[in-house]
Amino acid sequence: MEVFNQSGTASISMNALAEVVGMSAGNLQYHFKNKEEVIRAIMEEMFKQFDVIYQPTEQPFTLETLRRMMRLNFEIIWSYPFFFRELGALLRNDKLLARRFREIQEQRLADQEKIIKGLAGTGGNRAALNPDELHNVVFTGWVLGHTLLPYIESMGQKINEAALEQAVEIMVQHYKPYL
Repeated sequence: MEVFNQSGTASISMNALAEVVGMSAGNLQYHFKNKEEVIRAIMEEMFKQFDVIYQPTEQPFTLETLRRMMRLNFEIIWSYPFFFRELGALLRNDKLLARRFREIQEQRLADQEKIIKGLAGTGGNRAALNPDELHNVVFTGWVLGHTLLPYIESMGQKINEAALEQAVEIMVQHYKPYL
């Protein structure tokens, strides 16, 4: 993951990966047939980290809860910058990765819709949203949440504590009218 974060995936061969992890290329290929399998395994690990965000809690959902969730989201995304920088190319070049990524995305969108609906049921949701509006709010938040840090970086800003806080507050502003 570190070598992909530093150099991107295109320029790193299986031999280079084997060297970085301190094993022979043959031994690495025993575990992972090719670089695509390595990237798929990294993606699965990444989404296991995102699972923490979706754990049910008895705590009331407040703007501070949202801030903590968004902060964790952005910290995870920034642990895997290569993945989000190269997402389009990775998905185009690996149909298995693309299928699994889409499955996960669909589940996460459904999870987020459930959270927002749950807030409406407890009176924690200010705006009454019809199903299409709910989907659009969640979808927009999802896209923004996964592209904001790469965008900030593309504008020449370093991803640091200030950038993470800026991203969190942008997401809070997106969801605030609905909470």
